[in-house]
Amino acid sequence: MPVPGLNYRLSDVLCALGLPQIRRLDELLAERTRVAGAYAERLAGLPVVLPEPDEGDVHGWQAYVIQVENRDGVLAGLRAQGIEAQIGTYSLSLLGAYRDQGSFPGAEHAFRTSLALPFHTRLTESELDRVAAALDKLVSNH
Repeated sequence: MPVPGLNYRLSDVLCALGLPQIRRLDELLAERTRVAGAYAERLAGLPVVLPEPDEGDVHGWQAYVIQVENRDGVLAGLRAQGIEAQIGTYSLSLLGAYRDQGSFPGAEHAFRTSLALPFHTRLTESELDRVAAALDKLVSNH
């Protein structure tokens, strides 16, 4: 990102795809909440920080992002097992366009520790078990 900028435009095609999704919003959110809850149950007790909405808030569950020490090692270990995890968030202060804005230790810590686990409404119980078991072995070894 060479310079800061914003782009809030949606194309007509994206709008056409989005409108039917909005009609199903409650159903989609319920499914995503189910998957998030299943992860929370399976990962409870592991040395990871789980996402939680603030009291009174409703989480949209766009992703399921945990925080874990040795994120890069855990990420590599999951990918080596065919589990498609990703870096959970980036710190703008580490990108070229924003480097001269100062240090943001909280954002930089979140970048170093955040890990997005596979997350979609069709994850099966066995797939959730597989991700949780792999994560358990990886974080217990570090």
